Amino acid sequence: MAKQGHIRSNSGLTAVSVSSSVSKSPQARETLDKLWAEVNKKEQRNDRYQAKLEAFMVYFKQSVEHLEQEVCRANEQWIRHLLSFVPRKSIKGRQQEVLLDWIQEELTILESNPFNPVNTDDLRDAFNEALVTSIKQDPSSSEVSGEQLDHYRIELSLMLGEEIDLSDEELSELIRDPHKAVAYFESVLKHRMDSDYVGDDEYFHGQESPFFNKESDQHNHSYQQHTHNTNNDVATALFSDKQMNRLYRQLAKKLHPDRELDPDKKAEKMDLMQQLSHAKDVKDPLTILLFAQQFLPEYQLELNDNLTVQLETILRDKVKQLNADYHELKRGDGLSVIIWQRFGGGTKAAREKGLREYRQALEQDVEILRAKCRDIKTVKGLREHLTARLKSLNFRRIPTSELPFDDFPFDLFD
Repeated sequence: MAKQGHIRSNSGLTAVSVSSSVSKSPQARETLDKLWAEVNKKEQRNDRYQAKLEAFMVYFKQSVEHLEQEVCRANEQWIRHLLSFVPRKSIKGRQQEVLLDWIQEELTILESNPFNPVNTDDLRDAFNEALVTSIKQDPSSSEVSGEQLDHYRIELSLMLGEEIDLSDEELSELIRDPHKAVAYFESVLKHRMDSDYVGDDEYFHGQESPFFNKESDQHNHSYQQHTHNTNNDVATALFSDKQMNRLYRQLAKKLHPDRELDPDKKAEKMDLMQQLSHAKDVKDPLTILLFAQQFLPEYQLELNDNLTVQLETILRDKVKQLNADYHELKRGDGLSVIIWQRFGGGTKAAREKGLREYRQALEQDVEILRAKCRDIKTVKGLREHLTARLKSLNFRRIPTSELPFDDFPFDLFD
């Protein structure tokens, strides 16, 4: 079954006949044959590299996914353990800030793990509720100080990932009434879900991880999902040729799923017909020609001078696209690409050694998280850790608007 969005070409225009106008220029035909062969060669190269990434990804998951998930479950247990200390009145001020920041960091780590089996919605809800409770004031107090407002505004900004547009009076109401605060959080989250919101803070911070969001792995298949990105004017002109229209109708007749009785072949033809229809919609003549070579080998396309020039332009653009796709496969941010870059290099023995050491590191992470849950049982014990974190971090809150993003050397993470 052909891959969606990717049809194998033959090594040469074997299905294309040459008209008398082109026969006077054999060099033009030779150029087309070379370009077509180059397209085929680069498609095979991309296919091989993609297959290598996918095969190693399967092997990696078989080797370490169960341990990755054990780390996530231990991390969930640790987060719930930390949340249990939030209501303690003896943890307040800067130490309470450190505790909430610690929980936020652990949640970010858990949510960022692409192998995470834990539903973090409940954890996130519990954290939001704990945050609201942590800034709840004495009901007998009707005044909220400016320092308290600043602290709460910063906490909300950090939690929501953006500056909040609320007046001091509105913030005071949220502090006095946690139910209103919860309603405000829910309204913001609902608005984001309805509008496909992307937060201001798109950078992962905290525990170093070789992985990114699960969705990033979709980029691994980008070269298969691209339609031939060619010069639009040339592609449109070539697609408008009467021969191309006639060729499309013949292919549609050949591949129409209603003409197929076998269920498996019917599904295959439905997939192919979708690709063919898409090529027609975006005026992609190269896909039509590739389909013709695969499914109508008897078809002959008459090439005149104009059609030859157009086809040469299309093929040159295709070569450029395939090179760009190959670069994306090797340097992209997809999960399987990142895993290959970290663990796939070198010899087989080196890869095995790297994976073995990584498994050991994951096992240690599980034990460390579980040991924390066992060892930190009292407020006194936790406060010692909070004090240590406060000193090591030199804890200082900075509003998002004051962060010097323009001068920050993001290339350090490249």
